[in-house]
Amino acid sequence: MTVDEIFTSESEHLYFRLIAARNALNAANDSDTIQVLNDILDETLNNIDRIGTDEEIAAAEEIVVRKSNKTVKDYLSSQKFALIATAVMFTAAVGAALALLIIILGGGDISKMIKPIITVVIIAGGIIAMAFFVAKYMKKRMNTACEQLNGRTVIGCRINTGAKSTRPASTSTTSTSSSSAATTTKQRESRPASHTKTKVYRNYFGVIKVVLILGVIAVLGFLAFSKRNEIVDGAKTIMFNIGLYDPAGDANSEKFAEIRNTLINKRKGICYNEAERLFSEEKFFEAAEMYNNSYGYNDEIDEKIRIANNCGYYVNAEELVKTSMYKARVELNKIKLPFSGFKIGGKGTKNVDLILKQYTRYLDFTGIYGSGDDVFNIMDFIVKNNAVYIIENKLGEMKISTDIDREGYEYKVEKKNGEEVTEWYIATDHVLKVTAEGEKRLKK
Repeated sequence: MTVDEIFTSESEHLYFRLIAARNALNAANDSDTIQVLNDILDETLNNIDRIGTDEEIAAAEEIVVRKSNKTVKDYLSSQKFALIATAVMFTAAVGAALALLIIILGGGDISKMIKPIITVVIIAGGIIAMAFFVAKYMKKRMNTACEQLNGRTVIGCRINTGAKSTRPASTSTTSTSSSSAATTTKQRESRPASHTKTKVYRNYFGVIKVVLILGVIAVLGFLAFSKRNEIVDGAKTIMFNIGLYDPAGDANSEKFAEIRNTLINKRKGICYNEAERLFSEEKFFEAAEMYNNSYGYNDEIDEKIRIANNCGYYVNAEELVKTSMYKARVELNKIKLPFSGFKIGGKGTKNVDLILKQYTRYLDFTGIYGSGDDVFNIMDFIVKNNAVYIIENKLGEMKISTDIDREGYEYKVEKKNGEEVTEWYIATDHVLKVTAEGEKRLKK
């Protein structure tokens, strides 16, 4: 039975519509167009005015089958599983290649790499073999379905069934069909140009989709390249956890000594860098401790430790001299000389040797002068606002004056009590107390 015998002249236009829709469906490249054409085909098939005997209708239904047909479903499901099996084969092959590359690049003893290499090959080979047999079996089922669909037109999907996409020539075409075709041609020619002009739809979404896919692949490739070390380390960790990779070599004293020296040198470098940071933040004693932990890192460690401790003692002395020159001198005596010219807090350090001599000169005047009720007891000296003060046991702080109007004395201090002024002239062996009532010599 030919196509002309199945479709009557009254449904001739529907036949041409089906042919046009099928050809467009075969040429479609995106899902949106395919969906629209499928809807057109469904609507056309559902509205065909079936004219003919039950035998003719049954014959037509055998020639044109839909996507819901059992054989078509079997073909599509087999095709899907075949694609999945092929993807599994490809993934397993790529994964095995990467795993072998990681194992080889990981280095180490060859004997340690044999076990993971054999394991990867066996697992990947088994997966690939199973996927290959599944794909082969599914393709066989696809070929069987194609044979059953041979010569039929499938609506809703692309299956090569051997059916022609154009209408075959027939010697039994009736004059009615010819007149109908002529009428159709005349109707097309009589239509205005605006109605016969074909509207072209450009598939911009398809181009955008391809660009997006390529962009995603490029980004993933860049991330994989930039994070390749982390990826390799992560893969090694996973393989180590499942027993496929052991980076450690055979236990021996030489290997242990080498690893130990590497770790010690690494630790010394970390401590040295931390010491440099602490020193720049003027945390000198903490820096000296970290320098000590990096001892042997380089030839400058001894000098670095000395300078850090000296700076710490110097800073402490500057604070202590505000409350006790004696304690400040004790702190300065801890400094290993020479030490001068270093910048602390934006200011250069003074010559410590000279400072110690100055402090010692002041402190030589400490002691008890006089006896009985009239006593001048110099306990300590302090420095505040660039001025030196005597700390007397009862009188407290008194500012030293170097403006001496009497010979033989080094310093002078005074205390006012209302209008009365008491002055003390300080020498190395005595203090001269001067009041309005007179002078009194207080021996040390």
